[in-house]
Amino acid sequence: MRTVNWGIIGLGLISRDYMIPEMLHSDICKLTAVGSRSKIADDYLPDVKHLTYDELFEDPDVEAVYIAVPNALHAELSIKAMQHGKHVLCEKPMAMNRAEGELMARVAAENNVLLMEAFMYRYGERFAEFNRVLESGSLGRIAGLQGSHGYTLDWASPAREDPGLGGGCLYDVGCYVIDFMNYVMKHEGARISSGSACFRMKGGVDWHAAASVMYDSGTVGSLQSWFDGAQEQRAVAVGEKDVAVVPMIFEPGKGEELYRAEAEAFSKAIQGEDAYIVPLEDTLLNLEVLEMLLNK
Repeated sequence: MRTVNWGIIGLGLISRDYMIPEMLHSDICKLTAVGSRSKIADDYLPDVKHLTYDELFEDPDVEAVYIAVPNALHAELSIKAMQHGKHVLCEKPMAMNRAEGELMARVAAENNVLLMEAFMYRYGERFAEFNRVLESGSLGRIAGLQGSHGYTLDWASPAREDPGLGGGCLYDVGCYVIDFMNYVMKHEGARISSGSACFRMKGGVDWHAAASVMYDSGTVGSLQSWFDGAQEQRAVAVGEKDVAVVPMIFEPGKGEELYRAEAEAFSKAIQGEDAYIVPLEDTLLNLEVLEMLLNK
């Protein structure tokens, strides 16, 4: 299998600390270029092109682009990349609402490129083990779902603190819980019918969120996300026969390189290989739920 040439847009924490070092370990993904709005130090990735966003989109060597900018810019920059014929792996949440997500999906189809939301946890062993339990049927009909994901945001983070950039804990980490719950209920053949949320606000964004949702099967889900408490992650599926509890499900396990795994799967899919990628229908449903809870 040949390597796929990648460009990365946005050099924040996730790119610098996870995607870039993990991609450099890959035999399938070749990091060709990085794009940033601010000047990049000359000695940072000296063998990789340092470009502006537009230069990266126009570079014929770049086949796929990883978008890791503030949430509110995901749609605009993904669309620009796809209009230049690039395949796009976009960080979660892929867009600010379902309408933006649907527009992105249309642009992908019009330009015959792949588009995927980057939920790296779906490539981890914790998720795989839960999925084996779900597929086995040992839980029985799912009666309820619970999930939590939060941490203490005690450093300056404009992308998380600014409502104009798509900040807030529900967009940042609550979206993982929504994705998990919708994944389980898709397996059950059910979809969300209603939901409501309450928030503790700070500076115009949700700093702590608690939400309840109802699926058309009667299954009830609840979630919490936060920036004002200790780090914790948990996913619980309450079945009529058994209960599955998965701690730290959204975090890579020891030795796992989940960002590399998702980029490699996406690269295989670009080449027509049979590789798992997160379906766009899942992403659009997640955006619908986020929009419902945030009333946006």
